[in-house]
Amino acid sequence: MQSVSLKKSPTFPRSARSRRFPSFLSALLVVAGMLPLAVACHAQNTQTMQTVTPPKEKFDLGVAGFYQVTGAANGNFIRDDTTASGGALISFRQPWRPWAGYEVNVGYTKFYESYNKNVVKVQSNVTDFSVSYLLQSPAYHGVEAYLALGGGIIVFSPIAGTITNVNQPGTSLPSQLLPEFTWNLGLNYSLYKRIGVQGGLRGLKYKTPDFHQFAIDTKTLRTTLEPNIGVFYRF
Repeated sequence: MQSVSLKKSPTFPRSARSRRFPSFLSALLVVAGMLPLAVACHAQNTQTMQTVTPPKEKFDLGVAGFYQVTGAANGNFIRDDTTASGGALISFRQPWRPWAGYEVNVGYTKFYESYNKNVVKVQSNVTDFSVSYLLQSPAYHGVEAYLALGGGIIVFSPIAGTITNVNQPGTSLPSQLLPEFTWNLGLNYSLYKRIGVQGGLRGLKYKTPDFHQFAIDTKTLRTTLEPNIGVFYRF
């Protein structure tokens, strides 16, 4: 009996394109499956960024005592000498970023003006208000250096009963408001997270007061220096 051998059916080689198609399809399915997860993660991150409150800008409120020294003014054949005194200074300081911010100061003291060796003598309440541009360094071991430049007003208010006028007894003098240029430099040192100490030197430049009296007008500018030390609270 003669055996019959079956012939194998012919096989055709698969092209490179057909071999890559299943791999491409699998990768596409994986990407499509991960897409919703990526969208959900992005939405969650966006929501988290929107709900995070940006940090608030910090500001300092300080109270200091100072020792006031004012130089003598000499002009128009008139000499004005002053007495030294103590005073109080309230400061509000807010740096937006290192080397950029602002400072507001309110100072108070009282001292005597003596014109031509007590020919006219008067004691005044002296109040000044200033706003300045603040340059404050980043903290280094808790220490911050600062420099402020600005301007404001200074008010001299004569105190009743302290006025002496040799030529015209019983003379009263009105208050006088004058513009001023101010500068302030010093150091802050943080003792705790919110409390610290500060020390510095503040300077005022303004016209020598004459209380609207031509007879005692020196027609000069003078400088007041206020070395100060105090404490501050950081909000």
